[in-house]
Amino acid sequence: MKKIFFSLCMVLVALTANAQIRLGVKGGVDLAKLSFKNDVFKSDNRTGWFIGPTMNIPIPLPGMSIDLAALYNQRESKIDVFYAPVGTTDTRQVNTLKTKQIIVPLSLRYSIYLGTGFNVFAFGGPQLGFAIGDKEQNLTDDHEAIWRLKNSAFSVNVGAGITLANFQISANYNVGVSKTGEVTWKNATQAAADGWNGNYNSWQVSAAYYF
Repeated sequence: MKKIFFSLCMVLVALTANAQIRLGVKGGVDLAKLSFKNDVFKSDNRTGWFIGPTMNIPIPLPGMSIDLAALYNQRESKIDVFYAPVGTTDTRQVNTLKTKQIIVPLSLRYSIYLGTGFNVFAFGGPQLGFAIGDKEQNLTDDHEAIWRLKNSAFSVNVGAGITLANFQISANYNVGVSKTGEVTWKNATQAAADGWNGNYNSWQVSAAYYF
């Protein structure tokens, strides 16, 4: 998946080598939920944030351009773990999971121009995330369940926005395609069950300024 993503980036850069690239900075918040494929784990919606450089590259088609960015993204999830530790009757533990990534969204944008410096647009495309920081975190106080973050994760963005002069505001939904990470258990009985992997889906709202 990573090879396909980077190959697509190289092809697009080659096709737009002579284009007038607009550079800027982008930041925003996301309402993310880590979804597991097993009922032992439950996660709520929590707000994260992202920031970093971005660029817009025109292509020789009416209203079309390419958005490419490299953003630092930090998310936090409260994880409820429903299980019975050995020797206890407690069936629920709550811990906070923090995820740090460098995300690289690549989107095809279609803009409708409504006046000088003003347009509305829709966009969509793939996104690759690279994990940084701690890749292993405990989900239970007794260290029975450990969350292992994958080195990379693939997702897809679909959204819309408006541009006014050098300012841009947009909103999109990010759908996790590959698993973000997986849970490993010390207890062999628990580890034998399927569905311990999970991935993020999130709503994102961002603002950008182009120089």
